[in-house]
Amino acid sequence: MKNPSNLRTILGSVLVVLVAVLAAQGGRLLHLRVNAPSKAQNVRDRKHIPYTVTMREIIHAPDGTIKVSRNVVEAIRNDGSMLKMTSTDKGARRSLNFSSGLQVDTHDLDGTKTSKENLNSNPKRWQRDPSSQCMNALDGEPFDSDQILVGEETIAGFRTVKITTGIITSWHALDYGCAKVKDVWQFGPNEFTEKELVALNGGEPEANLFQVPANYREVSPSERVLGPNKDRRPCNEAGVKALRKLDDDYQRAKRATGKERK
Repeated sequence: MKNPSNLRTILGSVLVVLVAVLAAQGGRLLHLRVNAPSKAQNVRDRKHIPYTVTMREIIHAPDGTIKVSRNVVEAIRNDGSMLKMTSTDKGARRSLNFSSGLQVDTHDLDGTKTSKENLNSNPKRWQRDPSSQCMNALDGEPFDSDQILVGEETIAGFRTVKITTGIITSWHALDYGCAKVKDVWQFGPNEFTEKELVALNGGEPEANLFQVPANYREVSPSERVLGPNKDRRPCNEAGVKALRKLDDDYQRAKRATGKERK
């Protein structure tokens, strides 16, 4: 029979070794937990991918006639600020959403602007994430609730994903920050509007796209849309209601911003 004191000595040595091993493993696991990036961290680390894309909008009427409607420019800056601009032979209109939360809509022909601050602005909601096949925004949430991923296609030499959302089908360039390079709005069997690619450039957009001249006059949304001509009116009752809502939202945002600053 073994000496009990020797047995206790052996067991004690084994216990010390096990404690040391477990401590080392625990420290290693703790180190991994502390240093491994969480899902939230991964979302915060996603960077905006700057680009400028120009498309031409074409209207296909039910009678088969085709009309070039306008040019559309969309751009994202490194800081997440976003531009959407439409232009015709009658001038350009811009919608600027700055990463600071400031939103400015302009009518460049009339030299007017409508400004408001969005207190809960989140620029990571404005751009799709290429790592999710453009289905999620950079904040990790789905970009649209009812979108469907159809597959991948090559459009004008660019690798894209095709996504449907209701009556809209859009194609997004995977290697250019999910820039939209084509879309189709299908209103009926023979009635649809499409945008076709004119140009796509990666990198920081031209600075003048985001610049608003200091002499632009601040006006309500309805005046910016209709212009200074008092004889102009919305084409129907729905237009009147839409403009009234825009004006109400504008005044509400102005009041909220004023309270926030006090």
